[in-house]
Amino acid sequence: MAYWPWWMGALALGGVSIGYLLLIGKLLGVSGSWAKVVGWKEDRELGRSAAELEQADEGEIENALLAATLAEFGASAMDEKNAEQDREAPDNATSATASTPGYTPWTAHLFFLLAMFGGGLIAALSSGQFELEFQLSDTHSRIFGGPLEIWLALLFGGMMVGFGTQMAGGCTSGHGLSGCSRLIPASLLSTVVFMLSAIGLSLLMEAAIP
Repeated sequence: MAYWPWWMGALALGGVSIGYLLLIGKLLGVSGSWAKVVGWKEDRELGRSAAELEQADEGEIENALLAATLAEFGASAMDEKNAEQDREAPDNATSATASTPGYTPWTAHLFFLLAMFGGGLIAALSSGQFELEFQLSDTHSRIFGGPLEIWLALLFGGMMVGFGTQMAGGCTSGHGLSGCSRLIPASLLSTVVFMLSAIGLSLLMEAAIP
């Protein structure tokens, strides 16, 4: 099986990451896109709220925020805030403007995931290496046993990956590709952790499997 040269793969991944940022306006992350697709109902409600916020004028937004603050913290919190504003110098005062955070519909994330699947399928078909199989490798059989145990292990592993990516705020693409290229500390630490974990597990499997 022939693989691409490492530099070609690096350019392709970098181009996809930059293109995703330019088109979507957010950092590339497969687990984040999958979470958006799975929670499409909540995402749809978020889109409606964002659209309503864009249509509302600044006075309506300010009144709504004021009412929510009063309901949550009481009038004493507003008195403290007003007193703090009065102590500020006039030349340091700035006018607040309402801004809506960028919103990307879940359908865009679905298209991104389908494009990855379609790209892999096209690559396999064009190289003549496409073959539909339900039996995994001999290594899986030696570790887990029969087909039922293998698929149960894959199901549990997938659930753990989903839990871990949500807890860490990203996956190998979000942290390793997008985050590390921007020197984000959390992404650098996360990438070190999952790379060391993968290397350690590989060495353990190699030593344990006859």
